[in-house]
Amino acid sequence: MFFAKRRPYILVMPALIFISVLFLAPIVFLLFNSIYVHQDGRYFSFASYITFLSDSYGWALLLRTVRISFFTVLACLILAFPVALHMRRLSSHKRSMLAIALLSPLLTSVVVRTLAWVTLLGPKGLVNSAVVWLGFTPLPLMYNDFGVIVGLTHVFFGYMFLALTASTLKLDDTPLLAAANLGASHWQIFRHIVLPLCMPGIVSGSILVFAMSASAYIVPELLGGSATKVMATEIYDLAINYLEWNDATVVAVVLFVALSLIVAVMTKFYEPLRRAVSGAEES
Repeated sequence: MFFAKRRPYILVMPALIFISVLFLAPIVFLLFNSIYVHQDGRYFSFASYITFLSDSYGWALLLRTVRISFFTVLACLILAFPVALHMRRLSSHKRSMLAIALLSPLLTSVVVRTLAWVTLLGPKGLVNSAVVWLGFTPLPLMYNDFGVIVGLTHVFFGYMFLALTASTLKLDDTPLLAAANLGASHWQIFRHIVLPLCMPGIVSGSILVFAMSASAYIVPELLGGSATKVMATEIYDLAINYLEWNDATVVAVVLFVALSLIVAVMTKFYEPLRRAVSGAEES
């Protein structure tokens, strides 16, 4: 009887222990190291946070990280949404083949995929070689925000596609046909029916892609270089190249808090949309 009442808690306990050890414990240790200073004695201080937040360089890093992540989400959404809607019209066999083709890059290392973009977008890469052959000036496709966004979009497109497909495949044809019979245009059907019903997938995919883009290191390092530094590359440089562990933990905590706040705001907007969509589906 004792174990029967507590069976749900016992079943959940391994997952809680796993999350606590591998996620919460490192976060707590990170927070501790960011305020525990080994200088002139051992004491706690928030001076590193004040220094970072009062420096325009730190704010520039944060804003660039958020900007690049936002445009990566936008690019993934624009590219993945039409494909996810097209999946509804395909047979199960063709749908599986298209999904395999679109998700196959996820089976390749991020480093390999990013190096492929280096050969394409580099100053003497394939794209600029073609531009020069046509008689034009080479384009600045790397070591800027554009190159990083292109690389991140390629890396995280599959995650947005999976989130959107999960929503589009659940769309009911009945309200779409009813709206068409009542004279609604394709744009009206998309705006008033398809888009609201797919909003849960849009929000969940946006949160996933935004969080991973903001914490990505390889793509900004290879395609952005020192000219387009983001929070992740700054953390690596401070910790590995300069051995400034305290400053590195401060930047990591600021990035973690900023991402948590942005995701919390997106989730807050997602809940009313989810309830509204659920109510519309039930009615």
